[in-house]
Amino acid sequence: MTRIRLQSWESCIDDCLRSIELDTTTANMKGYYYLAQAQLALKHPNEALNSALTAYDQCLKTHSSSTRNVSELVLQAKKEKWEAQERERIRRRSSLLRELEDALQRMKRTELRTVDVAYQGREDSTDAREEREEMEDTWRRKIEELRSVFALADPINLSPRVQSLKPSNILDYYEP
Repeated sequence: MTRIRLQSWESCIDDCLRSIELDTTTANMKGYYYLAQAQLALKHPNEALNSALTAYDQCLKTHSSSTRNVSELVLQAKKEKWEAQERERIRRRSSLLRELEDALQRMKRTELRTVDVAYQGREDSTDAREEREEMEDTWRRKIEELRSVFALADPINLSPRVQSLKPSNILDYYEP
C-alpha cells in the first residue's frame, strides 16, 4: 500500500505478484486489488480488468466488506479498457481513411495519364480537356463519398440511440 501512495507502480506490481505467489492457499483479494490499481496507473487496462475481476470474485466468495470498492475498480478498469479500444479504433480509422484517399488519388493520376497519352499529339485538345474534367469530377465525387462514409461512422454523427451509449452506460453491457 505504501508503494501505491508513493506512486511507485512497478515496485507495487512486483510486490503484489510476489504476495499472490506466496499466498496460494487463501484468497488474496488485496493483492489483486492493489495490482489492478497499479496496472491502471501504468495504462494497462486489460491486465487491470483481469486483476480487478479476480479480486471481485474473491470478495464475493469471502463476503468481504470491500466488495463495493472492488466493484468500482472493476468498472473503472472496464471504462479505461473501452476508452483504449475507442482510441485505437479512431486511430485505425483515420489511418485507413488516409490510405484509401491516397489509393484513390493514385488511381486518379493513372487514369489522367492514360487520357493524356491517348490524346497526345492531336491538335484538337477539347476532347481531352472534357474527358479530363469528367474524370476529375468523377474522382472528386468518389473521394467525397469516401469521406462521407467515414464521417457517418464517426460517433458524433451516429444515431441518437447509439450516441446515448456513452462509456458510463456501456460498462454495464460490456463483457471482458
